[in-house]
Amino acid sequence: MHARLSRYAGLPTERIKDMIREFEQPLAEFEQQQGNEGVTFAVDWKAGRAAVITYWDTAENLRASDELAEEAHAKVEATVRPSREPIIDRYEVIVRK
Repeated sequence: MHARLSRYAGLPTERIKDMIREFEQPLAEFEQQQGNEGVTFAVDWKAGRAAVITYWDTAENLRASDELAEEAHAKVEATVRPSREPIIDRYEVIVRK
């Protein structure tokens, strides 16, 4: 299994709900992509941080979703305007329970 971890920091707390709304459509689209194994969306309201993890059965299917991920990131950045650039990492998942 493979995962994309997208971390956002410097989020204005009053716009985090807007961020969640902006991710609803892309997350639904991710679920329709071949090889999608799920998604996790986590928020630290007080610190103005969020993390989105999408899980994929293969590295190829993860890469195939890159364009959709880039569109989602751009949409969120335009809406929420975080003070820091998001950090996007890709991993091979070794343990998931």
